[in-house]
Amino acid sequence: MKALKTALLLGLLAVPAPLFAKPTGSADIEAKGSAPTFCNISNDGGVVAMSISAEGDRLLGDGKFTYVSNANSKVTLSAVTQSSPEKAAASRPRIELEGLVANSSGSSTADSKESGGVIRQAGAITAAIEQSNEAGLLTAGDYSLQVTATCTSL
Repeated sequence: MKALKTALLLGLLAVPAPLFAKPTGSADIEAKGSAPTFCNISNDGGVVAMSISAEGDRLLGDGKFTYVSNANSKVTLSAVTQSSPEKAAASRPRIELEGLVANSSGSSTADSKESGGVIRQAGAITAAIEQSNEAGLLTAGDYSLQVTATCTSL
């Protein structure tokens, strides 16, 4: 009998582990996070250098910008501030962000259309001062244009 008990005990010890394992279980896994809204516009080339045209009727220059937003947004250009030589003949300023927005006004802002969602856009900044006088020429001297581009999440 002692041999039988020993054999039974040894037999039970030889039973594979899953027979003694706990029943299978489950675990719920949840992950949460939030991406804050951002909207950035940058002038990637610094000051836009303008050069006189061959006809002497305008100054032109190109730069580069980048516009990145992770939500519906728009870009606003402030009114254009122009500095011209003293007693300069009449001229018109213009700043354009390629495919986005342009402004020629010294008193009003200009808005791009809404992005409609996420956007990553790079393009040219075009700056120009064009004569608007009978002589068809720009007055000699130093000129400058200034605008502020503002990106707004909507």
